[in-house]
Order: sequence, then structure tokens, then C-alpha cells
Amino acid sequence: MNMSKLDPHEKLAVYGSVAVVVGVVLSATQYGSAGAGGWLDLLLAIAMLAVVFLPQLSPQTTLPGSKGSLMVAVGGIAAIGAVVSLLGVLSVLGSLFGALYGGLWFIGYLIIIGGGLVMGLAGWRAFQAEGGKFQIGSGERPPGS
Repeated sequence: MNMSKLDPHEKLAVYGSVAVVVGVVLSATQYGSAGAGGWLDLLLAIAMLAVVFLPQLSPQTTLPGSKGSLMVAVGGIAAIGAVVSLLGVLSVLGSLFGALYGGLWFIGYLIIIGGGLVMGLAGWRAFQAEGGKFQIGSGERPPGS
């Protein structure tokens, strides 16, 4: 895994994925759970890391679509999950003692939200850098069509 071979969009996706992993660890240490949105973003962070690093680690392996299309799909779902998670913590944000009440869970959850949004932004930028054409699958037409 050579970070110097990654373009800026891929690096941003890696930073967002690492932030999500750190956020899940922080939030799970206090209550034993990162919430449904946190676990979803953790799975998506692992998927984003696989999309970014798999071509580098295994050059003979082909992805089931273009890298930008896969990154925008994974990052888009992560960003939507982050927004839903943000809606879930608005009550904590609204209270005066939200940061004191939540402790590590609250900080971890905010990191998860930020990482999910960064993954979404990185996916969108990589998708636009490839020309903005969504390509998933082999691109071949099925027989009889």
C-alpha cells in the first residue's frame, strides 16, 4: 500500500475511511456500540479501502466497474449514512451538556459523520475526474437485447 501512488481523490477517500474506523473505535469503547449508522459506515469504509488499494495490491484483479463509479457508490451511501447519523445526534447537539454527556461516544460519532462525508466527497471527485459516466459491471449487452 503505497500512498504516494494514489491520486488526491483516493487519498481523501483513505483519510475519510480511516476517520470512520477511528470514530467507530472511540464510540464503541464507551457504550460498546457505534450505532447502526456507525457500523454501516465502518463496512463502507472497509469497502472504500478495498476499492482504492485492491488494484495496487493485486494488479491482475479487475474491479466490477470503474474505480470512480465504485467510489461514488460507496462514498454516496456513506455520506447518506452520515447525514442520517447526524440527524440522530441532533438532540445531543441541541443540549447544553451534549459534549459532557456523550464523552468518547459523542466525539467518535462526530468523527464517523465527518469521515462518511469526506468519503462521499472523495467518491464524487473521483467520479467527476473520470468524466462523470457511471460504469458498473462488464459493460456488455445481454444476449437477445
